[in-house]
Amino acid sequence: MAKHLARIHGTEEDKVNCPFYFKIGACRHADRCSRIHHRPAFSPTILIKHIYRHPIREAELKAASEGKSTGDHVDIDEAQAREDFLVFFEDFFEELSKFGRLEALHVCDNLGDHMIGHVYAKFSDEEEAADALNILNGRYYDGRRMEVEFSPVTDFREARCRDFDEDTCRRGGFCNFMHIKPVPMCLIRDMEVDAEEERRREEMERLERERKERRRKERKREGRRDRDRDRDRDRDGEGRSSRRKGGSGGGESRSRSRSRSRSRSDSRRRKSRDRSGSEGGMDA
Repeated sequence: MAKHLARIHGTEEDKVNCPFYFKIGACRHADRCSRIHHRPAFSPTILIKHIYRHPIREAELKAASEGKSTGDHVDIDEAQAREDFLVFFEDFFEELSKFGRLEALHVCDNLGDHMIGHVYAKFSDEEEAADALNILNGRYYDGRRMEVEFSPVTDFREARCRDFDEDTCRRGGFCNFMHIKPVPMCLIRDMEVDAEEERRREEMERLERERKERRRKERKREGRRDRDRDRDRDRDGEGRSSRRKGGSGGGESRSRSRSRSRSRSDSRRRKSRDRSGSEGGMDA
């Protein structure tokens, strides 16, 4: 039974877990889906929801605000739309690369409400993805607040529409599989090189800051030790001075005592001689 459940997990046979959310990280039924959406607590992939301004949707909104009817066709400037997308891609690649090495960055070309404007970024490490989520969630880009969450998608081969890659998808922008907007590989390679150089530069700056901080702390400790040594020397000098003063004072006291003793001895001898002389005179 356990092997059977593991085999059908995330497939159409699984009647408990939503296969579309498991493969794509999005479901057209959203919270109304009859199957469970297991939202990961950690993942190397983050999803930035509805952040890319799709040119067709933007043209539709503009026409609606002007009271124009678009029908089934919307005219857009393909060259300008392509240029705007590449600028958008470069901005996000540069920003996301600050958190770690990107293994994949995909922008959805779908028009369905549950996938339009989605951006998927897969990092080489879950901690890097967590850092990106914590920093980017709630920030703004081009006037839109970024809503970032972990995505269960780790293998985009199962998530992308193969018919779209072959330009044969009949569902168009409302397909439930990812229509990943193509990006020139040469551009990706150049941005990867730039991102790697930037990470290396930041790492060197970080190491230099740490060295400076260590030197500052060492100088501070050395200064404290020098002050302690100077204080100890001053205390030793004061102790020796006080002992010298104490020793000389004792000598003076002893000299004065000896002088007084000699004076008393001399006085006694004089008195003895005086008494002797007076006795001799009386006898005569």
